[in-house]
Amino acid sequence: TQQYKQWYQRRVRGVRKAAAASSTDLASTSSPNPARRLLIHIQGKMGRSHSIMKRKKLYISYNNNIETIAFSPSCNSSDVRELLIAICCAPRNSSLKLIDHNGNLVAISPTLEPNTVEDPYQLQVTTSRRDSMKEIKRLVSNMGNIFEKIIECNDNHDDLVKKIDYLEGQLQVECFQAIELEKCKMDLTQLKVKLSDEMSRLSITAPVTARRDQVPPYPKYVLSGETITYLKQPTFDMWNWEPNEMLALLEHMYVDLNIITEFKINTIVLKKWLRAVQSKYRNNPFHNFRHCFCVAQMMYGMVHACNLQAKLSRQDLGILLTACVCHDLDHPGFNNTYQINARTELAVRYNDISPLENHHCAVCFEILADPETNIFQNVDKDTFKVIRQGIIDLILSTDMARHGEIVQNFKEIAKKFDWKDPINVKQLQAIMIKCCDISNEVRPFNVAEPWLECLLEEYFTQSDREKCEGLPVASFMDRNKVTKPTAQIGFIKYVLIPLYETLCELFPEIEPIMLQPLKDSYVYYESKKLEEDLAKDETDRNKTCKALLDEKIELEKKLAGAEKQISSLALVVTNSENVSTTIHE
Repeated sequence: TQQYKQWYQRRVRGVRKAAAASSTDLASTSSPNPARRLLIHIQGKMGRSHSIMKRKKLYISYNNNIETIAFSPSCNSSDVRELLIAICCAPRNSSLKLIDHNGNLVAISPTLEPNTVEDPYQLQVTTSRRDSMKEIKRLVSNMGNIFEKIIECNDNHDDLVKKIDYLEGQLQVECFQAIELEKCKMDLTQLKVKLSDEMSRLSITAPVTARRDQVPPYPKYVLSGETITYLKQPTFDMWNWEPNEMLALLEHMYVDLNIITEFKINTIVLKKWLRAVQSKYRNNPFHNFRHCFCVAQMMYGMVHACNLQAKLSRQDLGILLTACVCHDLDHPGFNNTYQINARTELAVRYNDISPLENHHCAVCFEILADPETNIFQNVDKDTFKVIRQGIIDLILSTDMARHGEIVQNFKEIAKKFDWKDPINVKQLQAIMIKCCDISNEVRPFNVAEPWLECLLEEYFTQSDREKCEGLPVASFMDRNKVTKPTAQIGFIKYVLIPLYETLCELFPEIEPIMLQPLKDSYVYYESKKLEEDLAKDETDRNKTCKALLDEKIELEKKLAGAEKQISSLALVVTNSENVSTTIHE
């Protein structure tokens, strides 16, 4: 009884503290800046999915002060009016006038033209006196009702005390019930443990449910219809998204393709798996988590562009997307050539055979070995073997040393492709993940150009180390030899265009959205190389002309010196002749 009393007193104190904290939070929300409160409220209503939209910013002049408001284009006129009311702190029934710099009266709406601080909109407020008096009368009436209720409460103080005593008694009963409920929960937990031990002993596989208190910390995003449509396009710009947002987009891909349903994936486990995958990508200039998302997004777009949901099983789609997400796990930033030449631990472990790709596979299944991050924990053993082998084959196929072999094998079956033949499907999956892995030039120039800069930075870092260690250096990685056009022209012409032309034989519908941008990129870099060559020739001509001019000046100096010497000799000869003439006379 004494222990229960102590527990009950602690419980009552906890409830009172929670009530006090709630009052404090409520008071803290009453910020002296109503415009900011309203802006936060409107942002909350609009949702996180609008964070990617460009916000409109307007400058408002009121009482000789310049105020700034910002809102999303998706909000309505009422939201803009609320922001203006917040600026002038006027009653809600006030009439507002907004006048531009030309003195014209403009409508209050989200379509207002952006302005500058030099020509702000003029805000004027007019409030009807009749409405103000009505408001005052209404407030006075409300205050009278409140005072009447206060008097009534004072009169009924004894009744309130009795009600509080009654509620405390009910709380005491509920506390006893809560204690019994906790005991029942403990008993259920013990039964679950015993059942799990018994099932393990009998080798029975049961679905695993993740604990709710271990949900990863990244927030849940509500994607807009515009974002979902944009995510399916090869023109998607991944530079505008933060890592947490990319995790949410990857999660949406698994949901949209029904991969969660196919493999009975718990959504909490999926979040943990994505977070674990993200943590295994290093902060390299190119081979990082953003590159992983870029490859997965291109695969997602290709699935929709080619209508592969109707042609491939959901299991094959799950293998494809998971291989894209895991294809460069723990990439060190130095390619296979360096690993083999430097005799690194990875090269020794995998006998110089695709050391990086084998390492990516190993890290992938290390993550899946943990029950907390195993998205395939609810499939049977035979299905898991198929999934594992499929992921391994696809990740190994991203080794560029096998590029020619994979492309040639697919060319032989492209014209007579059989969707029911598992071998044909595997070869298609291999060619697709290769296309997605090196798909940056398919994207618009403003998206692809930063990727090229990141790749060259990683190449230059490797070539610098190879020079320091006395290892062979590839010419396309040497910072003293390579430029952007020279790095891309050969790669696009001899690798990317033939690869995508091969895929277009089976899917001609992707030619305008994937193959044509590659050809445009090739023409662009050819023109850039021509400009560089012309600039180089001009520089060489300038150097040659300068050298010839210097030589001419030098010869002119020598000629002037020779002329002086001849003049001196002529003078000497003349003097000699004069002396001779004098002696003769």
